[in-house]
Amino acid sequence: MAAAQREDRLSGSGPTVDQRNAFQLDRDRVLYSGAFRRLAGVTQVISPTEGEVFHNRLTHTLKVAQIARRIAEMFAQRQPGEAAEWGGIEPEVVEAAALIHDLGHPPFGHIAEEELHALVKKHGGEGYEGNAQSFRIVSKLAFRGMRSKCGLDLTRATLNASLKYPWLPRDGKYGCYTSEEASLTFARQLDRSGADKPCIEAQIMDWADDIAYSVHDTEDFYRAGLIPLDRLAVNQKEREHFLARAQHRRGAERIDSEFIAIASEFFNSVNLRDPYDGSRAQRAALYDFTSTTIRDFVLNTKLRKFPGDHEGFGLAIDLDFQRQVEVLKELTWCYVINNPASASVQHGQRLTVRTLFKILMEAAKKKQWAIFPPLYRDEIRELANTHGTTPSAETSRLVADTVAGLTDQQASRLYLRLIGVSQGALLDPIVT
Repeated sequence: MAAAQREDRLSGSGPTVDQRNAFQLDRDRVLYSGAFRRLAGVTQVISPTEGEVFHNRLTHTLKVAQIARRIAEMFAQRQPGEAAEWGGIEPEVVEAAALIHDLGHPPFGHIAEEELHALVKKHGGEGYEGNAQSFRIVSKLAFRGMRSKCGLDLTRATLNASLKYPWLPRDGKYGCYTSEEASLTFARQLDRSGADKPCIEAQIMDWADDIAYSVHDTEDFYRAGLIPLDRLAVNQKEREHFLARAQHRRGAERIDSEFIAIASEFFNSVNLRDPYDGSRAQRAALYDFTSTTIRDFVLNTKLRKFPGDHEGFGLAIDLDFQRQVEVLKELTWCYVINNPASASVQHGQRLTVRTLFKILMEAAKKKQWAIFPPLYRDEIRELANTHGTTPSAETSRLVADTVAGLTDQQASRLYLRLIGVSQGALLDPIVT
């Protein structure tokens, strides 16, 4: 595919006016967006208010971007022929896609995503999906200027690379709401396979995401005393306890012998023998664990051509290392996400999202525009003025945009204010 076509923008705008190329400009536009800055206040697994020990959604995203860029650079250096045959693998595009990938996560993470999906569906909408919301943000919602009509107006290549699931709503995950179908079509004109398959740059972004959160969540919760890496390294009973919990969580999906073997081999390699206390020696050992694990995952990633007319290039990841990532993810599920102590927190988060959505939907129906944060106030008013009344499905999408655009703290403060528990203050607005 010609480079000019990869650099096309939906707005039709021309070349950059400074030293940056089109893809560098994309990366910078995402980095400087308000949607990206907001991620500092959004849950990764544990709320940012819990303490500095945990990654928030912003620090996670920055590490995904670093890993993704290094994989792309590795391919350019070690497999230049394969990369060129695909049409080029541009590190700036891969990094920009990684910076985009979590923009659509609402406050409180997946808990809110589930609630918003059910609430939007209830009002006749397509539901809520974090990946589709990320695409909606960069292609429509993000604000660059009064004349902005295409969000951040990113290149075709970067939009395509941001599509982990490059299709419209259907059962399971998807990457674009029908409202942004024109942007999806524009981006996917780069697809040569004719199949619903993410481009190679999107595949790199997705694998980098898996690497980052599996390793760093494990690191965080070992430091916090929740994941007992030290016991798993030496204690067979702890390993059996973990496997039993993992099997219980998965239900009918059985843990196979290969998973058990990979888990055992991985735990044998862990050089951590005591609960974390922050000493210099432990910090060094933990740093060695994270850096070595990430390096192994990256170096065992290859670019290869798969057979079949509609397959094309893709990532070839050593199966053992894919299973290691699976083991690390399971640790977080079993020891943290499914921890009974988190049940009351999750209940409160669901109630917050549900209540905010209900109040804002009622406010839209009654034309109480002042309740909405300023960024979405004009949109909801314009919808009502255009239709005479506020149609339920379209309103639910804008209300979901409003709730999803809050940080964890903003959502909690607005909830307390709207239910009358906290009066707030005139000089303390909720500004998104």
